[in-house]
Formats: sequence, C-alpha cells, structure tokens
Amino acid sequence: MAAFAGVSAAEVSRVERRAAPWVSLELLFRIAAAVGVEPAVRLYPMANPIRDAGQLALLSRLRGRLAPSLGWRTEVPLPAIGDRRAWDALIVGSTWRIAVEAETRLRDIQAVTRRIELKRRDAGQEIVILLVADTHANALALESARTSLAELFPMRARHLLRALSQGNEPSGSGIVRL
Repeated sequence: MAAFAGVSAAEVSRVERRAAPWVSLELLFRIAAAVGVEPAVRLYPMANPIRDAGQLALLSRLRGRLAPSLGWRTEVPLPAIGDRRAWDALIVGSTWRIAVEAETRLRDIQAVTRRIELKRRDAGQEIVILLVADTHANALALESARTSLAELFPMRARHLLRALSQGNEPSGSGIVRL
C-alpha cells in the first residue's frame, strides 16, 4: 500500500496513528486509493457557526409531535467508552427509549443504514427512527430503496407518530419524513 501511495511504510503508519499533522489531502487520497476506498471531504462556510442548523430544525419538528410526557435528549453518546458516535436524539418513555437519526439530505442510503445498524448493535438499541427532511430529492431516494429499507424500518410513519403523540412506545422502527 505504501509503495502504491508513493510513500514509506513508516509514513503510512504515522498517518494511520494520526501522528502526521503535516499530511496533505493528496496523500490521503493516494492512500485511500491504495486500500480501495473513496475519500470524501466536506467544506462548510465559516459565516454560520452552526453547520447543522437544518438538522436541528428537523429534530425540533419531531419533538413538537411528541407527547409532553416523553423525555427528549440530543447528541446522546453511545455507551462504549471512547466511542465518539452519538444518536442525534433519544426519545425516552417510562420504561423504553427510541434512538433518532436525522438526515436533511440523503446522499448514500446504504451508508446511512449501515451507520444506524452498527450504532443499534453497539448500543443495544432495538427501535430507531430515521428522521428525514421532507424534500423531493429525499422522497426519490427513499422510494428507490423502499424494499431494502422495509426490513430495517417496518413501521409506517403515521402509526409511529400516532403512538409517540399519545406517549406510547411504537412497536418497531420506522422512517419519518417531516
């Protein structure tokens, strides 16, 4: 891999251990190509310090649909020490909890479902809501993956929202577009 990327094995080791603060994007892309992954970089404008304002608004719309008796927490870390992942929100009933993952723009449904399934497994979480912004692009993305998503998210949104608005635990995971 190091030879393919055009650097020494020691340099690759430093990059892997995050001990190479000088590493360039070009080198990261060469290493990624050597191991067969596609790197992605996101840039955010500096004018607005809240990069996830759209996600916060989406979560707020869901929270407004919940019964007042239900608890609500955001950015809830997974229970494993050192694990930096978190649920976007957690709905808490008297004896149950439901994790919420919010997506304003679905770009890669396979990656989203993989991330949710890994979190579900590692947190021992049974019920998860995939909360998606109600846009035309998201509707098309969900429709294109309908059959693969049905197994992971079998509960219909209206039944899920009805249960939560009444303060009841839904019987399964589901996708909610708001």
